[in-house]
Amino acid sequence: MSKKRKMSIICLSAVLLVILCTVGVLVIVANSQNDNSAPTEELSQWMSMIKDDTLLKSVVIPGAHDAGTKDLPYLAKTQDRSTADMLACGIRYLDLRVSKTKNGELKIYHGPFKGVTLDSVLGDISQFMQSYPTEALILDFQHFDGDAELDTQAAIKSSALNVVTAQGDFVEFVDSLTLGEVRGKCLILWGDESADGEVFLRRNNDEGTIEHSALQSYYTSSLNKKSSSSYIKEALPHYIGRYETEGKGLFVLQGQLTDGLFVFGPHFREATHNKNMNQYVESLKNSDDLSIINIIMRDFVSPHKNCLALQLNLTKGNVKTEHITAFQGMIDANIKP
Repeated sequence: MSKKRKMSIICLSAVLLVILCTVGVLVIVANSQNDNSAPTEELSQWMSMIKDDTLLKSVVIPGAHDAGTKDLPYLAKTQDRSTADMLACGIRYLDLRVSKTKNGELKIYHGPFKGVTLDSVLGDISQFMQSYPTEALILDFQHFDGDAELDTQAAIKSSALNVVTAQGDFVEFVDSLTLGEVRGKCLILWGDESADGEVFLRRNNDEGTIEHSALQSYYTSSLNKKSSSSYIKEALPHYIGRYETEGKGLFVLQGQLTDGLFVFGPHFREATHNKNMNQYVESLKNSDDLSIINIIMRDFVSPHKNCLALQLNLTKGNVKTEHITAFQGMIDANIKP
């Protein structure tokens, strides 16, 4: 073997070794933030302890970004719990993205990867709602792939879900909705201006340019690709400020970071962000922003993360007087020291 060929092999081997070591470090850092803790039973019905007359837009609700991605590959996986498990952990808002495969099957997707079927997700939701009729769910459909939109609408209409139907102007309708009026039901938000405004209520796009939208979920890619500290310092005040000045309806505060290079993966990004974001959510108890905080969406949700958000309902005075002690007990039991 020539000397030149030997050097090429050595260089290639060194590059591969660096790549393997880098991947190993990423996995170790990502796994360091794993939280597989089981929720207490109270989290399955935490809404039962919230006052009936509380506006839905005033309830602090834990949300799951890219729900249904548990079984996707590392670079596309943003949750490590099934839909049923997330609901049991207190999640009441699901960001769902649907793709239509070549054989016509509807599946949850993220990027180029497809996972569980939409039917299985809707089945988990239906079963949960039948078991816990005091709860209400917000299902947010914005992204579709492979001509999935019309079929997704048909699947929802033919499912066993009890869906909220709007009466009159749907933005005013959502603004006035109380929790008591939607218990046992699902509110469907839709990312298309032409969607049926009775069952599929129009939500705003990432840029916030669609008028008369029933849900605001601002997202600027360049901001979400920043470091954790920069994101919290710059992006979150920006999103909150936009809702304060121009928003109506429900408000989703996006708490996740984006892997702009599609190299590190959501798990690694969340590992660098988790502690900071948890501290930010805790700090809302003493912030003027709390009055408009509604849905807090996160990657890799857990009982701990969800309860950091849920405890804000105590600060906002949303919890029934007779359940304050039980609600605080639920928080204490699920938040890790």
